Amino acid sequence: MLPQNWVGKTIGGRYQIESIIGQGGMSAVYKANDPNLRRVVAIKLIHSHLSVNPNFVNRFKEEAAAVARLRHPNIVQVHDFNIDDDTYYMVMEYLVGETLQARLRRLTAAHRFLPYTDLIQFCIQLCDAIGYAHNHELIHRDIKPANIMLDLNGQAILMDFGIVKIVGGDYHTATGATIGTAMYMSPEQIRSERVDERSDIYSLGVTLYEMISGQTPYQADSAITLMMMVLNDPLPDLREIRKEIPENLLAVVEKALAKDPSERFQTMDEMAAALRMAQEQLESTPSVATVVDDDELVQTLPLELPPEEHEKVQKSLKEPKVAEASLPEQQVVEYSQRDIQRVEEGVSSIPTMKEAPIQPEIAPLPSAPSKIRGTPKLGAKRIIAAIVALLVLGAASVVSIYFINAQKAPDLQLAPINHPSNPINAQTAQLVVSLGRWETDSYIEDLAYSPVDSLVGTANNRDWVRFSKYGFYGGLWQVDTGSLQNYFLGHTSWIYGVVFSPDGQLFATASDDSSVIVWQVSDGSQMRKIEGSMGGFTNVDFSPNNLLLAAGSWNGVVGLWQLSDGNLLRTLQGNQSGVRDVEFSPDGKLLASALEDNTIIVWQVSDGSMLHTLQGHTAQIYNLAFSPDGTLLASASEDKTLGIWQISDGSLINKLQGHSEAVSDVAFSPDGSLLASGSLDATLRLWRLTDGEMFRLLSEDSESIKSVVFSPDGHLLVSAAADGSIRFWGLSEAIPLETEAPAN
Repeated sequence: MLPQNWVGKTIGGRYQIESIIGQGGMSAVYKANDPNLRRVVAIKLIHSHLSVNPNFVNRFKEEAAAVARLRHPNIVQVHDFNIDDDTYYMVMEYLVGETLQARLRRLTAAHRFLPYTDLIQFCIQLCDAIGYAHNHELIHRDIKPANIMLDLNGQAILMDFGIVKIVGGDYHTATGATIGTAMYMSPEQIRSERVDERSDIYSLGVTLYEMISGQTPYQADSAITLMMMVLNDPLPDLREIRKEIPENLLAVVEKALAKDPSERFQTMDEMAAALRMAQEQLESTPSVATVVDDDELVQTLPLELPPEEHEKVQKSLKEPKVAEASLPEQQVVEYSQRDIQRVEEGVSSIPTMKEAPIQPEIAPLPSAPSKIRGTPKLGAKRIIAAIVALLVLGAASVVSIYFINAQKAPDLQLAPINHPSNPINAQTAQLVVSLGRWETDSYIEDLAYSPVDSLVGTANNRDWVRFSKYGFYGGLWQVDTGSLQNYFLGHTSWIYGVVFSPDGQLFATASDDSSVIVWQVSDGSQMRKIEGSMGGFTNVDFSPNNLLLAAGSWNGVVGLWQLSDGNLLRTLQGNQSGVRDVEFSPDGKLLASALEDNTIIVWQVSDGSMLHTLQGHTAQIYNLAFSPDGTLLASASEDKTLGIWQISDGSLINKLQGHSEAVSDVAFSPDGSLLASGSLDATLRLWRLTDGEMFRLLSEDSESIKSVVFSPDGHLLVSAAADGSIRFWGLSEAIPLETEAPAN
C-alpha cells in the first residue's frame, strides 16, 4: 500500500505535520511543528510497504542510529527516531534556505556562474562534513547538489543519508532502485563494486565541476549512455567553459574525478587541503593586469605623440614589470592606466598570475625600437586576400552543411505492433508486457492516440540539429504497420503539445513560437494556423463537440478559439503563472488548466467563470487527465506525486506517492479502473483507482518518460521518452488470461 497523506495529522503523539516537503521511493519528508520544544522540524516517514520488510526495518534502524550520532555543523541534525503504529519516522532539524541545485539553476538561467570564492568555501565545508562522516564509518553514496542545502548563513549543509552505507555493512536500497544518481556516481558505483570513501570524493568532484561550470561533466539522453561516458570518456576540459579558472582549482577537480580510485584524493582532508591552497592562490592573485607587447606598442604609437611623451614610453620599456619567460622574443610590460590612455592602440587586458620580473640577461629587451609606421607592412595585402579567400570558403562550407542538414530526415527505427485482443484494466494489469519499441531520433515532449484509427501523434524536437527543417515537427505514425505516415512541418520553436480532434480528422500542435497549427490527418495539409500575443503555447485540446480549441501559454493565459473560423472566443486568466496543460471534461462543460504556481483552475466553458481552484501540490503541475465519466481529475506534479480530485466539490481525495522524480504525465484507462503515470525517474507505473495502490512498475531504459496514453479501446498503453523512444505495452497473446490472479 502507498503511504497515507499525513498533512494535518499528528505522529508520535507529538509532532503536528503541516505540509509535505518531498518524497521518494523509500520515504516522504514533511514539515512539522514540535509543540514541546516550540520549534519547526522536518520528519522523514518510511513508506508503509517497506515497514513490513524486517530486513529493511532493521537496516533502517541501524543507519538512523548511526546518522543520529553525527554532530557536525555542516550535516543535517537528527533529533529523534521512533515508530507510530507501523510507520517508522525520523525527526530532523528544519533547514531554511535553498538547495545548491536551485542556486545553480537560478544562476544558469541568468547566464552567470557561482563565484570562485563561494564555491571553494562551500566545497571545503562539504569536505569537512563528509570527512567527518567517513571517520564515523559512514559513506554517503548520493552526494549531489539536490542533497546540499545552502542556509541563510552561507553554510553548505549535507542532507539525505537515505542510501548511506556503513563501512563493513551490506549494500541496501529499495528493490530494483539504482544506488545513487547516474550523473554523480563514481565508476565503481556504476560497476556495482564495493565502494569506499573515494567514491564520495568522486561525487563531490562532479558537484564541484558543476559549481564551476553550471553543468555536470557528462551529458546524455539516457542513463545507460551517461554511465558509459563516465566509465570511458575523458573528463571535458573546464577551461572551455571558464577560461580563467585558477590552475590549482582545476587540478583539484581533475584529481577528484580520476576514474581510478587510487589516483584520486585518498581522504576528504587531502581534498580540503588542496582546496585551501587554491583559495590562497585566488586571494593572492590580482584579478586583471594590463599588458602590452613593446614592439607592437612602439609601432602603434600615434605619429603626433609629443617628444616628451615618446621619451617617457621609451623609458618605461626599459623597466619591465611582468614578462613571460617562455617567450623571450616577445616582451610583455605593465603600464599604469594613465600611460595606457595615451596610447590608444595595441593594448589588451588579460588575466595574469603574480610573477617575479625577468632579468634583462634572461629576456633582453631590443636594443632599439622599431620605426613608427603609418602604413601596412609589406605583404599585408596578400594576408588580407588569403583571409578573404578563407572566409569565402568557410561561407560555402556553411551553406553546404545547411543544405545537407535541411534535407536529412530523422533516423527512424520502427516495427509493426500487434494489437492485443484483450484490454488493460485492474484485473489484467499484472500481465502487461512490452510489445515493442520505436526510436525516432528526437526529443518527444507529448503523445496522442487517434480516437478512430491505429495512429499515434507526437511532438518531436531536434534543436541540436542546426538549420534543419526537421528541427521541430509533429509526427503521425501507423501503429499496426510500424511506419511513418506524415511529418507536420511548420513550427520554428519547441513543440510542447499535440492532440487529435474527437472525430480523428484533425491533428493540432502547440509550439513555443506562439502558434497553434491545425492539420488535416488525411493528407498532412495545414487547415488553420492560430497565432496570438499570449506568448509561447504549452498545450492544446479540442472540445468534445469539435467546436472549440483551447490552448495554454507561458504567460498564464488560456485561449478559447472557434474551430470553424479561428476567431478568439475568450481568454481565461486566473493569475500570472504559466499554464502547463489544458483539458476539457468529457462532456465539454468544464476546462481544467494546470499552473506553474502549484494550482489547478477549473473553468465553466459556457461563460468563462472560475468553478474551483485546486490546491494540494507543493510544486508545479505538468499534466492533467479527466476520468472517463468526468467525476475525477488526476494531476501529475513536479513534487513527485499524483493528485486525485473530486470535481463536484474540488476536494483532494487521494495523493499517490512512489515516484522518485517529477511525474510528467498521467492517463486514465478507458474503463476508469487504472491510472498510468510516467516520470523523470524513468519508470512507468500503474495504479489501481479504487484504493490508490501502485501494483505494477514498468521500467523504461531511458532517463525520463515524458508522456503516456492509452489507445481508445484500452488494449495498448504507449509511453514516450525524452530520448525519442516510444514503447508499446499490452497483454501478450502467449500468456493465457486465466493464469492471472491479482495479488490482494
